[in-house]
Amino acid sequence: MASALAQAPSPAELYREAVAANERGDLQQAIALYEQLVKLQPDSVEARTNLGVALVHADRYGEALAQYQEALKRAPDNPIIQLNLALAWYKQADFEKAAAQLERLRQRQPDNRQALHLLADCYLRLGRNRDAVALLEPAYRANPDDHAVDYALGMALISDGQAQKGAAVIDRILRNGSTAETDLLVGAAQLAAGDHRAAAITLRKALDRNPQLPGGWSLLGRALLDDNDNESAKTAFQRALEAVPTDFDANLYLGGTLRHDGQLQEAVPYLEKALRLRPDSVAARYQVGALNAALGKFEEALKDLEPVAKEWPDFQQVHVQLASVYQRLNRPQDSQRERDIVLQLNEKARKAPPGPTP
Repeated sequence: MASALAQAPSPAELYREAVAANERGDLQQAIALYEQLVKLQPDSVEARTNLGVALVHADRYGEALAQYQEALKRAPDNPIIQLNLALAWYKQADFEKAAAQLERLRQRQPDNRQALHLLADCYLRLGRNRDAVALLEPAYRANPDDHAVDYALGMALISDGQAQKGAAVIDRILRNGSTAETDLLVGAAQLAAGDHRAAAITLRKALDRNPQLPGGWSLLGRALLDDNDNESAKTAFQRALEAVPTDFDANLYLGGTLRHDGQLQEAVPYLEKALRLRPDSVAARYQVGALNAALGKFEEALKDLEPVAKEWPDFQQVHVQLASVYQRLNRPQDSQRERDIVLQLNEKARKAPPGPTP
């Protein structure tokens, strides 16, 4: 027994062996050694942090999160652990938790550029465009050469409907020459302005220059969808999801297009994922409700469609869906009420002054 104990490696030896294993790319060995070290020294922040990093590299994000959280209990003000924890949440597509962690980090380190860029990306992925604008505008003014900030701010402004400000950001970026990124921003601006055909051309140009542009295939899919080219749009959304399975827009629009085309079972996983990614999205909730209605799941459909009607009372299609669902559930008075709303909305649209001629 004494001989066996004498042969047991010391914590320092375990640490050196774990680092060496990690450096030569033997992740499993590094993880096993760090796990031994954590058992021997459960309060070692460094051991838990390094174990978390190794687990992330092995795509074992849930286990990495547990290690980072334990490390943070022991060193709550450690910015490296805070950033690593945020990155682990981000890798798991839990952008709300990643954003919350990054917000806490930025309170202590307001000049941390990596945290700034990552938080801006979280806001954009969550559709929190105004939060992204508020975050990025001071950095945009203070750091004119930070192209990552320029790009993210341009996208946030365009997505928030602030076309004029977005155009000013694009102009500043274009002074450094046209790139795939600037083409993408211009295409996004054209799409926001309703010029879907020009947007599709510009976005194709951007993706020809760089097929890996974040969000590019989703934007192209939306432009093609607006141009009634559903099949090409589906292909674009599928390309987006091959690159980033957690792309909210790609899941939402591909699922919605499949539902519209009668491919109901094919639509299910995409729409369910879109709603998981953004539980507060009214658009995702409407699509899931419409899908359940088409699948004959009428009670489930009501749980999604009724809240949508309250939040979007002028959205005609939700009232059309509700009228049909109530009818199928033998609730004729409710169905008639929704039909009356549809007629009122039609009359309102008929009396509305015409928009500007393109």
